[in-house]
Amino acid sequence: MKRHPNYVDYFFYIWALLLIVALLFTKSSVTEDKCRYYDEKIAASRLAKTAMEEIKAYKEECNIPLATEDTYQSGMIGDRYTVITTTLGNLQSKKTSVNPNFAAVIIDMFKEAEIKPGDEVAMIFSSSFPALNLCVMAAAEVFNLKTCVMISLGASSYGANDPVFTYLEMAEHLKQEGYFTKNIDYVSLGGESDLGTEFPEDIRNQLLQRIEESSAELIYIEDYVTNIDNRLEKITKKLPNVRALINVGGNLVSMGKDEESFSEKNGLIFPTYIKSRLNRDFTKIGLIDRFLDRKIPIMQMLNIKGLALEYGLPYNPPVIPEVGDGDVYYEAQYGLTVPFIALGISVILPGLYYGYRKKYLIL
Repeated sequence: MKRHPNYVDYFFYIWALLLIVALLFTKSSVTEDKCRYYDEKIAASRLAKTAMEEIKAYKEECNIPLATEDTYQSGMIGDRYTVITTTLGNLQSKKTSVNPNFAAVIIDMFKEAEIKPGDEVAMIFSSSFPALNLCVMAAAEVFNLKTCVMISLGASSYGANDPVFTYLEMAEHLKQEGYFTKNIDYVSLGGESDLGTEFPEDIRNQLLQRIEESSAELIYIEDYVTNIDNRLEKITKKLPNVRALINVGGNLVSMGKDEESFSEKNGLIFPTYIKSRLNRDFTKIGLIDRFLDRKIPIMQMLNIKGLALEYGLPYNPPVIPEVGDGDVYYEAQYGLTVPFIALGISVILPGLYYGYRKKYLIL
């Protein structure tokens, strides 16, 4: 029997070339379309922007000077140091946070964590990133969430660290003017031991007096474990079906204390993340770990540079971005016609190869 030429290699060459062409065509034909949650993201970011503008206008009305470092003149950047400054902060990160599009980032996390309108979500805010706090509140409004909001008044450098106008005053004003419907439920002084022990005594007394006059309830508990247990009890009582915890900033009660501080993850953290507690002191861990231990997801807003890069927002931009600016509003769309054709041919080619081999190469 006369053997035909061995064209086996050609089959593989053609197959490989086909796949390469399909890959290159697919990558070159990618387009960006509005994401599935575009409208909610725009609504939340617009509300966040309006809230920030209202705080700036209110400061000007009350003759509260804007910080020198606030080159945006946004009203969201504080001084480098004041008597209620707790730790050093990064000015570039603080300026990056003054971007209303972070509200869209929160909406994105809601969707990924399967948070639905009307769900119950706990929120813990330090005063280090007031703009981010407002973005979270705006996202909660758009989703009409049931919330339990706890804040602390101490702030790192360039945060809401004006002892005359803290984040509590910001939130209360926005609630009073109808921008937000969610209350600040609980307030602590923050800072060392969550008691503001490093603040001057007269300032501490002034802050305590203003908290007493507000609609929020003071949390002032010296023992750390009792503080955490008390907060968990308050959250569980108000939100028996809590679906997530959102943490903004490096609040002691959220992060934990000493070497037990939670610092490994950022952004959306699912309960599948497991941290060994074999060599850890459970009495020093914070609310983040407590929630993870209960299999409840976390939305951690602390590493602002990392969050900006992950969601396509600019880091330390020269001006505040406009609403709708950023990759967080768009998703890549790929043309699937060529890949499907290539897949079909890839299914046929092995059959042709097998038939050719059986007919001509096997004696």
